Amino acid sequence: MKKTTFLLAALALAAVSATAQTADEIIAKYADAIGGKKKLEAIKNIYMEGSVDAQGQKIPIKSWLVIKKSMRQEFTFNGMTGYSIVRNDSGWAFSPFAGQKQAEPMTADEVKSQQAGLDGESTGMALINYKEKGYKVTMQGKDDVDGTEAYKIEEVISDSLTQTYYIDPETYYVIRIHEKATVNGKVDEGNVDFSNYQKTPDGYVFAMDIAGGAGDNGGGGVKFTVVKVNTDMDAKLFIPTR
Repeated sequence: MKKTTFLLAALALAAVSATAQTADEIIAKYADAIGGKKKLEAIKNIYMEGSVDAQGQKIPIKSWLVIKKSMRQEFTFNGMTGYSIVRNDSGWAFSPFAGQKQAEPMTADEVKSQQAGLDGESTGMALINYKEKGYKVTMQGKDDVDGTEAYKIEEVISDSLTQTYYIDPETYYVIRIHEKATVNGKVDEGNVDFSNYQKTPDGYVFAMDIAGGAGDNGGGGVKFTVVKVNTDMDAKLFIPTR
């Protein structure tokens, strides 16, 4: 009886070992699913445009990203255009809707919390190249995301920023990122959901619908309609103009 019990236990352990995947294996499949690591590493910049549906009104959004250097998000409402700019060393925000007359500098914590975005969440490079960046990744098993038993991988980017990725076991697309950040002494956390993945003519795969965000109330959903990779970008875009 003891031998039989031992044999069954050994077989069960072998079966689990054969089917279990490590974080690195899942990350590699994620990279392959959205274009391949080498192709993703060749991305120099990304331009995206789309809109947010706010109570039935579509607010146009444009986004420029120069990988590892700078990014700008621009939004237009009631004839006014606001923007945010984040660079390696600084950041600014301009919101004329709130009565601002000129761009105001972000705090050091605000800049730090957004700098992970310089890798581009849409490229996944913050996770794919985590070892080169010195981030810590751990496999957290699986968890339910709206009915999908997704792989759960935690990535510690800094002592003030942790991102947990939920990856679909069939497509290996990221379907949710839970972000926990400490900004200006306050802990903000929330989910960002990714869906409607589409392949560009040059072979990259991007989530065209992104919803949610960190903070007390989360963020609105963005539906992108245009994605362009490695285009000419004016450096003046990343300098506050007023």
